[in-house]
Amino acid sequence: MEKESEYSNHTCERPGGLTITRRAVEFCGFLPGAKIIDVGCGSGLTVEFLREKYGFEATGIDINATGENSYLRAAPAGQLPFEPDSADGVFMECSFSLFNDQDAVLSECYRVLKPGGWLIVSDMYARGEAAWLTGRLGRIDKRETIESLVSSHGFTVKLWEDFSQCLMAWWGQMIMDQGMESFCNSSGCSPESLKRVKAGYFLMIASKAV
Repeated sequence: MEKESEYSNHTCERPGGLTITRRAVEFCGFLPGAKIIDVGCGSGLTVEFLREKYGFEATGIDINATGENSYLRAAPAGQLPFEPDSADGVFMECSFSLFNDQDAVLSECYRVLKPGGWLIVSDMYARGEAAWLTGRLGRIDKRETIESLVSSHGFTVKLWEDFSQCLMAWWGQMIMDQGMESFCNSSGCSPESLKRVKAGYFLMIASKAV
């Protein structure tokens, strides 16, 4: 049985587990040895997956990165420690909505990507009202706002796919485990605000001009 079997969805603390990561790799067509940066990598599960499953030269960046792995580095998302035009792809999985200065982060992503490189973002978006919540959910913008922001930094959006069913399944399990009150308290929202936001989940892939 191949190594991928170790990366089951329940070990990955975001909607869809690694399913969306696989979809992004498939769409972008990265070659073995591709230089990939995962911004806001958390514990580094995606980085490990990309390295071991696909043979990519993947590095994770997180302000709270710890440990002895040379491929996880502590740095702010707005100051990536990489040379210009050096990366084939930049991933931001469930992290973009948490960055206070999204303009600075996108500028850095554009700087470090090679011409023709790929920006991959998977995160929540508002199918109803946009909101900026105080808990772990962070900023939830509408699709047109996200695409406009990314485009304003020189990227061309090539793919937008909806994975809201993954978010609903993930939240449903959390509510069953924690209860609605605990879930809302930790998320910085109320049941009423969630109804107004109508949160969804997306995969967006954009390219830097050649």
